[in-house]
Amino acid sequence: MKSSDLTNIALLVYFPIFLALLKVRSFKLAKTWFVPVFALYFGVLFATLFAIFLNGAASSLSSKDTVFTILWDILNPMSKKGKVLFGGYFGAIAGIFAANLVSRQKSLSDFLDISAISISFLFFAWRIGCFLGGCCYGIPNDIIGVSFPRGTAAFHYLKKTALVVNDATVPLLPTQLFSAAGDLLIFLFLLILFCKNKTRYPYFYLFAQAFLYGLGRFTIEFFRIDPREFWGPLSMSQWISLGLIAASLFFFIKNGKKIAESFKNPSPLS
Repeated sequence: MKSSDLTNIALLVYFPIFLALLKVRSFKLAKTWFVPVFALYFGVLFATLFAIFLNGAASSLSSKDTVFTILWDILNPMSKKGKVLFGGYFGAIAGIFAANLVSRQKSLSDFLDISAISISFLFFAWRIGCFLGGCCYGIPNDIIGVSFPRGTAAFHYLKKTALVVNDATVPLLPTQLFSAAGDLLIFLFLLILFCKNKTRYPYFYLFAQAFLYGLGRFTIEFFRIDPREFWGPLSMSQWISLGLIAASLFFFIKNGKKIAESFKNPSPLS
């Protein structure tokens, strides 16, 4: 299976998970089925935009591309242009905002919370795709490292360095799998809380996912050596992760007492 195939499967799986969780919260699917569609479309759109503006040629953008072909690649969800995960993350949130306006149900917090859970599984599958494609690779490691063969992103970027021997890279830390494992644990943790109705405090799942994902992403970036955008001593993703962590901590500190009460009584709080 190709990495792009797995990414497409992840996008498709996001949709039924979202619908199932809407059902758990007793939403009428006939009136809300389009919410994950908005989230997916905006997510793919923003992921492509991030790739083009941050990665340039690495996003498969070529000098032959015209303004019209670039616009088509941005608007076309099936475009093979590169994608940036954080772009998809913020795009999904933008899509939820747009869908909430269209639905007129005043259910923004529910939609964002459900999306946060669903997108954790999408991230899990996305990182498995990264592993299959050989991107987002880690530092050399002879103990648990994985050698990426010719045709993978790791081989392509490292082929002119000492980290490639014959037809494969030296063993590299599979940071993609560590990220995938973390995303899966976040998904399962939030899913259990949600399905057992442990709390219905507005935006709890959104900020819980943001905090846990941000913490994991900030840490794993120190072990990656693939080409990335750096702003000073930290990567772009680490700065964004710090922003997610800070916003989440502010939310939990400000609403700590109410959140604690919501675990005792999971009915909606005013």
